[in-house]
Amino acid sequence: MIKIQTTTESMESKGGLILAGKIAMKAGLGNIQSANVKPAGTIISSLYGIMLEGKSDFESIGEKRESLFFKESFILPFVFAKETVRLYLEKMALDAEKIIKQLQESSVKIIQQAPLHGIWIKGKQYLPLDIDTTTMDNSKTKKEGVSRTYQGFDGFHPILAYAGEEGYILDCELRPGSQHCQKGTVVFINESIILARKVQPGGRILFRMDSGNDSFETLRVTSDAGKGHYCIIKRNKRKESDGIWLEVAKRYGKRIEMREGKNVWIGTIDIPPRRNNEVLQGVKCVFEITERTSDIGGNPYLFPEIEVNSWWTNLDCEAEKVIELYHFHATSEQFHSELKSDMGIERLPSGKLAVNKIVLAVAMNAYNTLRLLGQKSIEKRGQKKRKRKRLGKVIRDLICVAGKLVRHGRELIYKIYEGDPIAPVFLRLNAELDCP
Repeated sequence: MIKIQTTTESMESKGGLILAGKIAMKAGLGNIQSANVKPAGTIISSLYGIMLEGKSDFESIGEKRESLFFKESFILPFVFAKETVRLYLEKMALDAEKIIKQLQESSVKIIQQAPLHGIWIKGKQYLPLDIDTTTMDNSKTKKEGVSRTYQGFDGFHPILAYAGEEGYILDCELRPGSQHCQKGTVVFINESIILARKVQPGGRILFRMDSGNDSFETLRVTSDAGKGHYCIIKRNKRKESDGIWLEVAKRYGKRIEMREGKNVWIGTIDIPPRRNNEVLQGVKCVFEITERTSDIGGNPYLFPEIEVNSWWTNLDCEAEKVIELYHFHATSEQFHSELKSDMGIERLPSGKLAVNKIVLAVAMNAYNTLRLLGQKSIEKRGQKKRKRKRLGKVIRDLICVAGKLVRHGRELIYKIYEGDPIAPVFLRLNAELDCP
């Protein structure tokens, strides 16, 4: 039977903060400036540090006040009390836009250090940019901006842009819960394009979006092939007739027999989007129409069931490929889950919307740091099939590396057990991050 005793030796269970601190230093998080708060970089770095552990409340920062390891990991002069952090963030919220711009720049620097892979279509490479909204449940609170979301609870309704197959957050914007997903989205897309060009100058960007963003303005921005913009946007069927779509599918589509009683037609029609006298040339409509005359058990329906799905795109590839590429857009739901659940960002800590906007922008940096560490830990040279490590597992495997903190001369040394299975990966990442 194992006995439990206390010790005066300094033991730490979050060794991965050392790695994250090196990433933060290269990204310049400690240099964030505010006109109203001098130690803004210290506040931001402290908040960033606890988010890497899956926490986002101010109380967790207060718990780090006496932690030498936490301070040294992020090169902090000291850690403020939770009340001071809250007060300073409220002062920083007065120039929230400038701080968020700096946090966007630091996030770009993190992505620039990370493995980033695009997708190949007919020998051409595209950087996928999945833009989507999600809901954050903040029920039973009186926070500014909390209102009824489309999912039926009170909360926020942020929009996020995920870059690459790995799903780094390129940009994010916290919105009130009742705001429609299309409101302000064109401005958000333009900002995301600027950030994407810093991550990957030139090249092609493939925007993938849901039917809530099916608007002429969105299509015009995302389908400008002259600027390297390509899109797959789910069409909003609005009041179109299912029966007419079935006739169009039978005339122009390719029939795929799935089973007896179920047929699918897939194809493309060259009918570009129009608004008044303006036409978006080069944009076509891809469709997938399903007709079911019986259920899977062979029981016939009284009336056939018709399911209509269609997409706008300016890609020069087969309809099947367009549909397959759009289905990968659904992975953004997993990215939302990792941000909200694995990192504990769902219930934001402040009652003021501007403060929570800053908190979400800091969370974007922490998210990308965890994604970077996860991808670097599993990526192998010559690897063709890309894998992705969930952020919760990154926290458990790489952030929660236990060790002993010792002082030798004027140096602080963190010692981990050489028999730990994660030790070789941890040491390799540490060496890579030390490189300029």
